[in-house]
Amino acid sequence: MSSQIIKALYNRNYRIFFAGQGLSIIGTWMQNIALSWLIYRLTDSAFMLGLVAFIGQIPNFVLAPFAGVWIDRLGKRGVLIGTQAFSLLQASLLTWLTLTNRIEIDHILALSLLLGCINAVDVPARNAISVEMMDNQEERQNAIALNSVTYNLARLVGPAMGGILIPLVGEGYCFLLNAASYFVSILSLIALRLKANTVVQQHNDMLLQFKEGYAYTFKQLPLRNILLLLGIISVTAMPYTVLLPVFVTQNLGGNAGTLGFLLAVAGCGSFLAALFIASRSEFQGLEKLLVAAAVTIGISLISFMLPGNFWLSAILMFLLGIGFLIQVVGSNTLLQCMVDDSMRGRVMSFYTMIVMGVGPIGSLLAGSLASQIGVVYTLVLGGVCSLAGAWYFARHLSVFRIQACPIYVQSGSLASREECRF
Repeated sequence: MSSQIIKALYNRNYRIFFAGQGLSIIGTWMQNIALSWLIYRLTDSAFMLGLVAFIGQIPNFVLAPFAGVWIDRLGKRGVLIGTQAFSLLQASLLTWLTLTNRIEIDHILALSLLLGCINAVDVPARNAISVEMMDNQEERQNAIALNSVTYNLARLVGPAMGGILIPLVGEGYCFLLNAASYFVSILSLIALRLKANTVVQQHNDMLLQFKEGYAYTFKQLPLRNILLLLGIISVTAMPYTVLLPVFVTQNLGGNAGTLGFLLAVAGCGSFLAALFIASRSEFQGLEKLLVAAAVTIGISLISFMLPGNFWLSAILMFLLGIGFLIQVVGSNTLLQCMVDDSMRGRVMSFYTMIVMGVGPIGSLLAGSLASQIGVVYTLVLGGVCSLAGAWYFARHLSVFRIQACPIYVQSGSLASREECRF
């Protein structure tokens, strides 16, 4: 079992990539919690939290689908070195403005927009390159899960570090540590030994390549339904993180340390769920887990209606961490097992658009709704929508399995139709 969990780490390139990206993501999560606390300290506004999240993530909706075409055409490592260098610049500017007490909400909005544009290219490139390092499908599936282990271990460590450092040294030094983590990430990317890109482009028309990627992704029911359920969760449920500073302050009477602890608890749940998925050698059956995850998310969010209690909130955050991890990673795994290498960048760019691009719309709506009806009822509404998405996906599950079988065979994930389990 333990060897299965770390199977991808036997690959030299992936070990280096895993370490460098892990450190970078820890810094990112530390910056995220520090930035949320800084925004709320400066503005005392739930709407402003939603607006900053919207500004920082909406580029994923606009740019990510086109970024997939660039990624399929250009070297993925070169793209990633560029995105990490620009992220280093963004974190450095944020550090300087904060430590010199020049920081204003307009600066935060502009720098969040810059980072959003960077991430629109960085995230799909990162997903694509980590899978292409692997020699076989089993290693690829394990690499996808370990990427999430990295992300969620960072989600556990980063907020906890931020919660400790913010009261001690302030938000600026959290931004400084994040800048340093990008430098290490760039060094790890330079150290990779990658094969030359063997994908042959049939033409140079980027618009036509975009249309090919769109048709490939959304005209096949299994891919379309995975992204539809993920989109519902992203718009209605994932914005709960934007509202956490308000919930912690108003409903729990907490501070930055409380916020960091709750995010760390969610990260712990996600980490354990990621280990569970990493231990699986079989990708078939993940579609049922997507339904279970959506139901878990829905019930957990609705349960925030119960009287405010710190330990109840911690339990709900733990369950949300599990639910979101299975939803995001399960979707990623199934998509990567279906897609041809020539389309991987484009499909993963649509995945990125759904996970990170439509979320800003939800964040903006959540911030506005919370100002009108309160944080708790906004969370409950997200839970109801999650349950509705689970019902729709489950209703089409039998058709999903039948139509997914030939796609698995065509992509090479299964050797023949006889291996399909309906």
